[in-house]
Amino acid sequence: MPASRPESASTDPLAPLRGQLGDDGWLEELGPKHLAMFRPRGDTLLVEFEALAPLLRRRSAEPWSAGIAGKRGWSTLTLISRGRTWFRDDAVFDFFDDLTDGGFFDGYDRVIFAGAGVKGYAAAAFSVAAPGATVFLCAPFATLDPEETPWEHRFRGDRSLAFGPRYGYAPDMVDAAARVYLVTDPTEAADAMHASLFRGDHVVHLKARHGGPRLGARLEAMGILDDLVAGAEEGSLTPLRFARLWRARHRDEVWLSNVLRKLDAMRRPWLQAVFAGTMWDRTRSAAARRRLNDALARLKEVGGKPPAGRQPLPDETREGMLLAGE
Repeated sequence: MPASRPESASTDPLAPLRGQLGDDGWLEELGPKHLAMFRPRGDTLLVEFEALAPLLRRRSAEPWSAGIAGKRGWSTLTLISRGRTWFRDDAVFDFFDDLTDGGFFDGYDRVIFAGAGVKGYAAAAFSVAAPGATVFLCAPFATLDPEETPWEHRFRGDRSLAFGPRYGYAPDMVDAAARVYLVTDPTEAADAMHASLFRGDHVVHLKARHGGPRLGARLEAMGILDDLVAGAEEGSLTPLRFARLWRARHRDEVWLSNVLRKLDAMRRPWLQAVFAGTMWDRTRSAAARRRLNDALARLKEVGGKPPAGRQPLPDETREGMLLAGE
């Protein structure tokens, strides 16, 4: 019989990942639901968690860690799931057991586990495999075990997964970490409740008010996520440094829109006019224009005075006609 042909790039869905490995990297299947991707560079190791489908949809098909690791010369270990598995799989547990038993993490000066949301749960849970690691988390889950979090009503379909005993309750798993940096939005009630379960003198809580439910994505979109993780690795990520980096939200349209929606619900037109006006000055967005005009109209209805210097803005169509001389 003729020898079987190697799978071509066109038929191999993992070809974009294999193409990133270089001479010394590897991609390992951990059962049918998970993969592990390792790319060696320097003496710092960044361990992160990804989902395969959105990873392959990125233009570069590179994990988030590729950017910061390339700039700082870090090695990376990326655990990849096929679907939302929460990385609750014996094959993944055995993989981390083998890394620990084989001294894999001992070969690095620093080890960082990082993740957000579901992936933040995994980063916290598996950090116990490398005692003394640094852990950076954005709005992580502590567990979905209803005995521990009876107030958690999201992801009901995932509660059938076993969140223990191995690598189970995330707040316990970070006890062996040197430092834990936890960024959360205190206005997101469920996320704040999960965050409150992570306790200890080595846990640094960093508040990102109105960051929303996809906090990790917001930090990345603002261009500050890499700086935050680098600060965590250096041990210099203080609440003051975080507050300075978090100022980037003032020019992030999604964050500004989140606040505007909350002001809508408060029914305080003067405050909304102040905030929408500031947003208009910074972004010139249609949402800011609309919210400012609505707030000024409501103030006029009740006989209130507008904020100093604020007047209704012409709508975009009318403004265009005026500029065209019509």
